[in-house]
Amino acid sequence: MNDECGMMKEKYKRHTYGRRPGHSPFIIHHSSLIIYFLLLLLIPASPARALYGNTDGPIGLDGSFRLIAAAADYSLLPAFYRPADADEVVQGLLRLTASGRPRPWLGYEVHAVQSLEKNTAAGRPGAVRADTRYQALDGTWDQDDRGEFTAGLTLDRALAKFSCGLGDLTLGRQPITLGKAYFWNPLDVYHPFNPEQLDRDYKPGVDAVRWDIPLGPFSGLNLLYVFGPTLPRNPDPGQDRFFETSWYGSSLLVRGFATVRGWDLAAQAGKVYGGYQLGVGTVGEVGPIEVRLEAARFWYEAGERLPFPLKGDLLESHVEAVAGIGHRFESSLTFEFEYLFNGAGDPEDLAASFYRLSRGAILHAGRHLAGFMVSYELLPIVTGQVVWIYSFSDRSSLVQPSLKVSLSNEAELLLSATFALGDRPTLTSGFFPMPEPRSEFGSQPNAYLAEFKIYF
Repeated sequence: MNDECGMMKEKYKRHTYGRRPGHSPFIIHHSSLIIYFLLLLLIPASPARALYGNTDGPIGLDGSFRLIAAAADYSLLPAFYRPADADEVVQGLLRLTASGRPRPWLGYEVHAVQSLEKNTAAGRPGAVRADTRYQALDGTWDQDDRGEFTAGLTLDRALAKFSCGLGDLTLGRQPITLGKAYFWNPLDVYHPFNPEQLDRDYKPGVDAVRWDIPLGPFSGLNLLYVFGPTLPRNPDPGQDRFFETSWYGSSLLVRGFATVRGWDLAAQAGKVYGGYQLGVGTVGEVGPIEVRLEAARFWYEAGERLPFPLKGDLLESHVEAVAGIGHRFESSLTFEFEYLFNGAGDPEDLAASFYRLSRGAILHAGRHLAGFMVSYELLPIVTGQVVWIYSFSDRSSLVQPSLKVSLSNEAELLLSATFALGDRPTLTSGFFPMPEPRSEFGSQPNAYLAEFKIYF
């Protein structure tokens, strides 16, 4: 498999079933299922309270377990994925959390995630390490990595919060969310969720120092310094680094926010990965409709080039902007719609765009996109949802129907499928045929997912 094919497969894995908690792929290998079922038996069914103690007291212990199974169908993409026409993944994620407030001015939170995974795509050419942007500390212990089977323990959060009259100071690995849009968040530079990601319970943490300063009842400042390495991290597998940081890979942001006449306003500026950003955003209501606007300008700091034979830089100066509306009716019918101007997208050079996607450098390969979501409670315990993401640049799209079934207050089953529509890739003519993508979403496989999760 050539490098371009590897870039495509990794791009798909990032957005669907990578090793990040949240998305994973529906054909279950019986040996793996036995392992995860035994793990599940160890989890007691308990009311929605701490396993031990109280999170408002000195210590409280909680946890959750996810069993995820998925399949990717490559049968419509022979130019990219030969000879295999399908990949399957089964993944178990056990998250244990400890948090508390031993003093009125001191709080803490620690999340450890144990993962077991059977992935038929593991070890294929083109695979890269998990995204460690803004994670200077190597918080992953790879316990087993034997081909298709992997096991690892990850420190997802480890933070301490100090409160005083000058605000809250938070140190350590912590989730940081800055944007308020639904599909795309130009202001949210720290591991934003993918637009088609269904499971958004836990956002990955970043290694940061955060100072939240209140200026009024509905206004304040956020000062953030986030440590990050220069990627790719540890290009030599034999040179593990416990802590690695660089100015190029780190971020220093100042953000101000306020509420004026019912509209939430925010502005931020500073250093981000590979350059500098200035962004603004607002959320409010026009009648019964919620309106969201976000825009950010990025200035590139010279650094990384695209690998041969691709031409250009990994990052480029650009503008990103999102305009969206949404509303929830009393009947439970909910809709969200957003338009994205993606200034970094280059639909004329999809090979380079797919590589940038695999490195988290851009949001999409296309320049103009739209996202639409509608959901409805079919039954008191069953919610149906459909997501449609369309690229005006090449007229390709993703359609994602899903069902969420509430089995109890602590247990939930999620079923979904993702159908990729658009012009399919072809092979170039010549002595050495090369895969040539012809659209963004038409270059992705169809995917099917089932996820069971329980909190305890």
